[in-house]
Amino acid sequence: MRKTELLKNVANLFDFKTLTDKNGNEYVVYADSKITETDFDIEDKTQFEALETHVHLIDNVKKNDFNDLVEIGRILGKTQLNALKTKYPDKEFCVFVTVDVGESMIIRFHQVWENEPVYYRPDDFNSDKTKVLMFRK
Repeated sequence: MRKTELLKNVANLFDFKTLTDKNGNEYVVYADSKITETDFDIEDKTQFEALETHVHLIDNVKKNDFNDLVEIGRILGKTQLNALKTKYPDKEFCVFVTVDVGESMIIRFHQVWENEPVYYRPDDFNSDKTKVLMFRK
């Protein structure tokens, strides 16, 4: 990935829009999302947002980069959560950053929806090769 593409991906992490379904549920996604309408039934609102906001920041994570990427992930996760709360102060969000050796560094978010569990339980995934960070407010 070129440096400008990487920076564009990072900048896009802080630019959002909302989509409203036919039941009046308001979803928060990235401003550059290809989805412009939600005129279909969404049974699992958490999953919809978490999948739609899934961004690969880095692929093929190297073992010697793991700890640094976890620390960078802490900063990006907290910053994205603060950006979401600034733009949507009445909504509660979860932001997840996953760093997986040999795989990817991924960031995603979703709102905390009533009667739906959060997308990940970080402790289910943490090992010496995988770290899932969760930020919630």
